[in-house]
Amino acid sequence: MSDLRKSFNRRHLTDPAYAFLFDEDTSGEAIALAVGASSFDAEKAELLEVVAIPIRGNLLLTSQRKRLTVGPDGCAEDIALDLLRFVGSRPLVGYYLAFAVTLLDRVIKPRIGIQIPNPVIEVSSLYYDQNRPVTGRAAADLRFDAILKDLDLPERGTPSPVADAVSSGLIYLTLRPPTV
Repeated sequence: MSDLRKSFNRRHLTDPAYAFLFDEDTSGEAIALAVGASSFDAEKAELLEVVAIPIRGNLLLTSQRKRLTVGPDGCAEDIALDLLRFVGSRPLVGYYLAFAVTLLDRVIKPRIGIQIPNPVIEVSSLYYDQNRPVTGRAAADLRFDAILKDLDLPERGTPSPVADAVSSGLIYLTLRPPTV
């Protein structure tokens, strides 16, 4: 389905300045992504903040993170488009990424005609795949903090887009398949 969505998006791109989103990613990097919003309803929420942290090899590059906030006179569309320029065609990594992508799609689609075409890696799915329920074992607890605890990773503290992006990146680094 991802290839179908990408093909559809490529044909409907209205701003050629964003054609780079369809370039093949050769960096080997991913981007840990989290958003802050006015509610948990992606169809109605206002985008308040977005955090993107590059993941290169076994490193979460927090010093290279991009943190964008919508100020009192700011425009959510501008920060969403700035995010796209930062991310490029690299895969997105996160927890409950469907919310973030739906919110961002709602903001950027009127401007460039497409939804975000990047591959999406949901860390709770990676965790579930490695902890599938079997006879005699309880179902995997897919809550964010439960995953962190089970993997013996640091607690995220007060939830925020920065904390969520860092924690998602750490879960990804712990669970992703080894690279050759």
